[in-house]
Amino acid sequence: MIGGVDVAPELFERLSRGDPEAFREVYARYGARVAAIARHRIGRRLRARLETVDLTQEAWAAVACEAPNVAFANERQFLGWIEGIVERRALREARRWSAQRRRFEREVAGTDAASCPDARAERPSQVLLVKEATARVSVALARLESDDRRVVVLRLLLDLPWREVAAALGVAEECAQMRFTRARRRLAELAG
Repeated sequence: MIGGVDVAPELFERLSRGDPEAFREVYARYGARVAAIARHRIGRRLRARLETVDLTQEAWAAVACEAPNVAFANERQFLGWIEGIVERRALREARRWSAQRRRFEREVAGTDAASCPDARAERPSQVLLVKEATARVSVALARLESDDRRVVVLRLLLDLPWREVAAALGVAEECAQMRFTRARRRLAELAG
């Protein structure tokens, strides 16, 4: 109101006609108010993903494009209209972020646990148990007689087929298998 006269109806009429000067006046007069509306509508969670300033600029871009097609009788109508624009745009962004979160959750849920580095990681207690067992087996292997150690190394560590184990030992396959069984039993006793 200027000098007791409400200038808003005349200003909004010019805005509805697409007058650029009217847009500048409306922006100067209501810019801070529209920013406050945007801050209120955006909410705490969405504010972490969307700047209030971006939402406000989108609203003013819509005013510039759509206002010539809308007739405003007063300030209240204009503010209700722009608040609706802000709300719809905030809702659109919230839906977009929610859809992205759901898509991410589905992708993670569909991931094979073995392909996740954390899923494959062993607990420290498991690592310690394996190290202790390995140390016991190494000591026991060193205490085996050389023929027994050789058959265990060829079959267990080198994973050679029986034919090659037998050839390396210079005995028949059945004899190599019996030696291995005896050597493995002795290794278990020593590692026990």
